[in-house]
Amino acid sequence: MAGLVNSIIAGVAFISLALAIVFGCYFAARKILNPGAEGDRTHDAAATIAVRIAALHGLILALVYAQELDDYKGIRNNLMEEAVAISDIYNDVGRYGGAVVVPVQQGLANYVTTVVGEEWDMLGHRQGLSPKAWALWNDVYDRLLDLTPETDRQRYLGNRMRDRATAIARFRQIREETAAGGFGGLFWAPALIGLSLLSIPFYVYRPTRTHMFLLSIFGAYSGVVLFFIFAFSNPFEQPGKLEPVAFENLLRGDLAKSLPSPLSGEPSQ
Repeated sequence: MAGLVNSIIAGVAFISLALAIVFGCYFAARKILNPGAEGDRTHDAAATIAVRIAALHGLILALVYAQELDDYKGIRNNLMEEAVAISDIYNDVGRYGGAVVVPVQQGLANYVTTVVGEEWDMLGHRQGLSPKAWALWNDVYDRLLDLTPETDRQRYLGNRMRDRATAIARFRQIREETAAGGFGGLFWAPALIGLSLLSIPFYVYRPTRTHMFLLSIFGAYSGVVLFFIFAFSNPFEQPGKLEPVAFENLLRGDLAKSLPSPLSGEPSQ
């Protein structure tokens, strides 16, 4: 509920900022410039310039929006693939058998717990990946590297688990790069400047109720688009925070058997 409220507040703030820019530039232009008489070509020139600016501004917003949405979807897909890789290792090590089963399964359970309980918030604050999670992954990977298979079955399972472990490391690095990235002033400056410049040509129209309503629609929708671009820019932070649902499902499933019992402190399996 708190996340929804924060998202609504952020959305309203973006819309309010866009409206302030639109109306501020509009009234400033009317005060500084001569609106022009009906008989001259001021209206034609303003319309032509507005169309050209709108084309460039819309192109910038569309490209950035598509890129951020694609990155957001990519992180969501990587999260699901990482959860599948963890589940594969957890189940395959059980099929492999031997003394390695318990430490690997417990290590995976602790790793997922750390990612959900600690690392996700760190990524949201752009603090990078959790060193503890890396240490837990490294311990599991070392144990898989030390496997000495005695049968073809174990050899196949060992190679498969090592491949899945390296895939987990790759997904983690992608997650860190996405959280640390961002366009900052490289996008917001031209986006806000474009919105300001696009509002100026409307100064040729009188501030009637109809014109104010149309400008309000333009400003509000611009604010909505900018808000969604901002929301998708960091999948680990509100207002567009991507919850680690796939990992949480693992903790409610098989991995729950390898987590310490709340009472005894020992794994429940």
